[in-house]
Amino acid sequence: MTSLQPAVIGISGPIGSGKTTTATLLSERTNWACASYGDAVRAVAARDGAPTGRDRLQQIGAQLIADGWEAFTRRVLDQAAWKPGDGAIVEGIRHAEAAVTLKRLTSPMRTIIVYLDLAPETGLTRASSRDGTAIAADRHRAAHPIEHDIRAVRTLADLIVPVTSRTPEMIAADIIRHIAGGSGRLSGGPRA
Repeated sequence: MTSLQPAVIGISGPIGSGKTTTATLLSERTNWACASYGDAVRAVAARDGAPTGRDRLQQIGAQLIADGWEAFTRRVLDQAAWKPGDGAIVEGIRHAEAAVTLKRLTSPMRTIIVYLDLAPETGLTRASSRDGTAIAADRHRAAHPIEHDIRAVRTLADLIVPVTSRTPEMIAADIIRHIAGGSGRLSGGPRA
């Protein structure tokens, strides 16, 4: 879809909300590069030969955060080979500081933070089905401080998209309509 003005779209939401699927669909439909905070963490783990279990990846992520949000976010944008004027999809925004830094680094481009809104229990059920894990294990993951930080991103979101009973294709189409200036089934967050 080449008629869209390039923008940077940041995707956030709780476990099981469809962040990766939505980001992939948006990238395919807009032809904009896609990058992920999680992929940046996994790339560091692979480079260092570190195990890729969830606990170890969270330790690596914590170290990247400690090294500074600007460096971490630049690493993510570099994955997409992003340069000013390019559209991009950035998935996995799990901290308010990530959203704020992404907007600052991509300014003056329009950067839209999209929060995929889903009840925590529904997300846990979806993630358990997808990953083949027990809901109890997912509840433990959802109790991690990182998951609590996601709620702060919701308060900063430019768009809050309800995802219950909606396909990823419908969600992506609504986000694209909004980017293009049309309406969509979106609830507005604060405007940046």
